[in-house]
Amino acid sequence: MKSKTPSSDSPQTKRWVIWRTLPLLILAGVVFTAAENESSATPCRALEIEVDQLNGMYFVDAPSLRTAVTRRFQLLDQPMNGLPYGEIHQTVLDQHGVANCSVQPTLGGALRISVQQQRPIARVWTPDSALYLDDAGRWLPLSDRYAAEVPVVHASNQLSAQLAMPILRKMDTDPFWNRFIDQIAVDDQGLIQLHPRLGDLTIQLGPAADLEDQLDIQLSHLKTFYGAMIESGDLRQYSELDLRYDGQLVARK
Repeated sequence: MKSKTPSSDSPQTKRWVIWRTLPLLILAGVVFTAAENESSATPCRALEIEVDQLNGMYFVDAPSLRTAVTRRFQLLDQPMNGLPYGEIHQTVLDQHGVANCSVQPTLGGALRISVQQQRPIARVWTPDSALYLDDAGRWLPLSDRYAAEVPVVHASNQLSAQLAMPILRKMDTDPFWNRFIDQIAVDDQGLIQLHPRLGDLTIQLGPAADLEDQLDIQLSHLKTFYGAMIESGDLRQYSELDLRYDGQLVARK
């Protein structure tokens, strides 16, 4: 009588497959563990730094960042798994002009640092300082190597200047308002004034605290008014436009 061959779904067959596969899995684990240990023991052979050059900005460069890092940390010939990645990351972030960065090891033993620069959206003038304000509301010193074409904000202090962020963000995302507005003034009470490129007048937006809710409506009224005045040629007869009244624009001669 012939013996019955176990089917592929039988318990005997499954046990046979498991026992046959187990040595291969153990061997693969040993290989991967050895490779991981070898990789972690790899010494740092190079420091690679790349800085984005978005829109030709040049607030920070790779050589100065390299100096800042190597002055504080001994990296070359040190095991990659022992490098203080968090401290290196913070050191790069602390440099003027750096908005964000990543610090990553490579398989070849290089430490790669990729840097994103701060992007200014305004130049702020106060009695004590002249600085850039970036798109995240952070400060950035002026540079001798690069001049950003951004609107000017006049304020008595830096805290007051930051109140203009809603209108600055609108200008940053809307080309029409970026071309329209030349300067912004913020007084000590937080009142916002705009000075357009066309026409010698002042535009009153009112309290900065109201901009989040009122700005879109105010700018819509302002755009309609300017369109009508440009068509009629009567723009120069007004010295002030006031948008502080709910849903209204008041023009004063």
